[in-house]
Amino acid sequence: MALERSPVAAARPSTPAPSHESEATFDERWVAWQAKGVARDRAFRRKLALAPVAIIIVAIIVVALLP
Repeated sequence: MALERSPVAAARPSTPAPSHESEATFDERWVAWQAKGVARDRAFRRKLALAPVAIIIVAIIVVALLP
């Protein structure tokens, strides 16, 4: 079963060059970068808060399995 390909390649749509009006300023990019960092920090702290609970559960399971 052979695949038939068109001898003419499809033209890729051209993307317009970004205008200076749509570019974010340094201050806007800096605020976005800081917000991204705060979100990652919040997620890390949330995971870190669950670590002691997980350690206690694992310790209880290990103690329960030992004779």
